[in-house]
Amino acid sequence: MISKTIEKDKPSIFFKTTAQLSHVEKWVEFIQENSRNTQLTVMFKLGKYYQGEGDLEVLRPGFKDYWKNLLGPKALFGLFFNQDIGTVFVAGPYSPVFLQEVDGKKLGAMSEGIYGILRGLGLNDNETTLAITKLAEGRFLLLCKTWVTKEDHTKYFNVNPNRIL
Repeated sequence: MISKTIEKDKPSIFFKTTAQLSHVEKWVEFIQENSRNTQLTVMFKLGKYYQGEGDLEVLRPGFKDYWKNLLGPKALFGLFFNQDIGTVFVAGPYSPVFLQEVDGKKLGAMSEGIYGILRGLGLNDNETTLAITKLAEGRFLLLCKTWVTKEDHTKYFNVNPNRIL
């Protein structure tokens, strides 16, 4: 009997930071229109100070609806407070990872939690450090899991968002 190893495409993780919500909207729309096998998670800093668990419920009316409309009706989201960054909102398929509790504390809230998660997803040390720095500065962080090759990822992330539409 001859056995054959079948190689499946491996997903790649890419990240993008931007300061403008309109760019996030354009990226999400562009990626959703151009790839069926792409998962997108969006993170951003809500504030420097702690906001309690119930604050997600009292955020501006329509806040949750906005993100469900943008990312899809099944989008998962939540908040965590990280002492180095502040209160972070996360929406998308990686939300449960950042919100997973260990000994009563969310992974994203732990001092090295975000770093460890991003490294575990496949970002290298420099990419992870840059992503966390930009998130702490108040920029939106987009994490994209896709099955395109590294060479093809420019189609998704090296396009000027003002030229997408």
